[in-house]
Amino acid sequence: MNQIAFKKLIPLCVTLALSSVAIQAAESIDLTDLTNSDPFFYTSDQRIKPDNNQKELLGLGRPNKTHSQIPHLPFYMGYMNTNSTYRFVNVAEQVFTMIGEGKHGLWRIQENGTVREYLRKDAKGLAKNADIMAKENLNVIEQNYSAFLPDESWSGYKYPDEQYSKDGKLNYIDLPITHPKYKNKYAEHAAIDLPNWYCTMSENDYPYAQKAMGFAFNQKGANQIGPLGKRAGLDVNENYTKVLRVNHFPDAKSWVNVGQEGKDNLHVKWEAVDTAKTNAEYYLVERPFFNKPYLFVLAVFDNKDNSDHQYIRPDGAYYQSIKNKAANIKTSVTAQPSFHLEKGGTGKAIGLPIFGVHHPNRASYGAGGACPLKGGDWGRYPNTNSGSGWPTNYEEVTPLCDSVLVDIKFYSNLDGKDWNDSAKYLANAGVGTKSVNYKLQPGQYGVFTDPYNTKNGKTNAESKSVPAELEITYPSVEPPVSYVIPTTKVAGRMVPSEATTCRPVIQASLTKE
Repeated sequence: MNQIAFKKLIPLCVTLALSSVAIQAAESIDLTDLTNSDPFFYTSDQRIKPDNNQKELLGLGRPNKTHSQIPHLPFYMGYMNTNSTYRFVNVAEQVFTMIGEGKHGLWRIQENGTVREYLRKDAKGLAKNADIMAKENLNVIEQNYSAFLPDESWSGYKYPDEQYSKDGKLNYIDLPITHPKYKNKYAEHAAIDLPNWYCTMSENDYPYAQKAMGFAFNQKGANQIGPLGKRAGLDVNENYTKVLRVNHFPDAKSWVNVGQEGKDNLHVKWEAVDTAKTNAEYYLVERPFFNKPYLFVLAVFDNKDNSDHQYIRPDGAYYQSIKNKAANIKTSVTAQPSFHLEKGGTGKAIGLPIFGVHHPNRASYGAGGACPLKGGDWGRYPNTNSGSGWPTNYEEVTPLCDSVLVDIKFYSNLDGKDWNDSAKYLANAGVGTKSVNYKLQPGQYGVFTDPYNTKNGKTNAESKSVPAELEITYPSVEPPVSYVIPTTKVAGRMVPSEATTCRPVIQASLTKE
């Protein structure tokens, strides 16, 4: 589950001995850029010279397109980890993939329709009793507070018990998404009535996956949030800074712990969720955690035949802003929501009091090991009064730790189009016309010469005289699959050390001199 890379929170993880062979191998590779800043490295050994006839197709120098004139697409690869468990991300042919471990535990959280904004360093701030909705305070809020302060690193975050600064100003404020600061961009937003089930996928700053993820998050298919995702608030980009919707591979699933019949809740059994009846959407997102960017995997569920997963707290500024617009708001939490099962019937999600089934001894390195058992700000975990996520989460929507597992086997089409589109990837995309002229070596093709055929007088009905040029006409013409080169911002990003990642790190091997 969550690996907190925060020096104040987690002591150094246990240091493990590494062989000299492993050290030498690590030092020979730039682990933060596995393609050495060349996402077209697969053509780095090719140069078309003037005496090469392929220059008519590929041009001179290093080729950047195929024989059919379709541009080459960049390839990226990277990896991320929590607790020495690794996930590998790749981008090839504008398809993003993430392959990790099966049956990874998720926790339930739900957004409460607010954004927590933190006071900027050395900023003036609002007084303790200031009205955050008052017009006269809007300018101070716009200038002095932000949901993410990348230049301030860890210190930009303030714990729940640090609400006031030394001079009595508000260190943080909770703004409803309908606040004037957001200039009505969420005025027509769907009611945020669904939780998401989440888990940490990366270290802070995800340095070993930054190239691949930076590219993926900037493509057309990124930041496209489905109807369930919107109802979970994933399009509130003050909270979720980057979003990539992903899909399971055909053999990957979500699983819900329904327990073993007749036994207590410590006897576990996970059954596959039927996503034809319990609707599901999956996402890989960047979200600031302790004011540092991390990657998280999310799942959002909603049953077609009941409202188990739905809830809005009937209190507060967000509720007041939407109660008259959202019909049939469910204002009570279903403690154990049901899921439809592939084997038939339904099962109620049973949470565990442990941090996660893959974490048998977090206590050994001072990282707790128990489920927080309530929503809200992670704060000073493993203190027992800590929550399971962010300050923008309802406390009463409990995490149900590892009641849902998900297979980390996902893909996403970064151009926003599926491969089952009959017009995608047709060979005429490179020339941009329906008709394509093909140049051939002419002659009579297809004449049978096998004695069996010639002796029996058999001829080939497909034999024909082929001319030097033929024109093939396609039913349509689509532009070739394209991509966007992102502008990567690396300010404030860091390579985790042993103090900020639960695995041994050879610091010298991770960065270029």
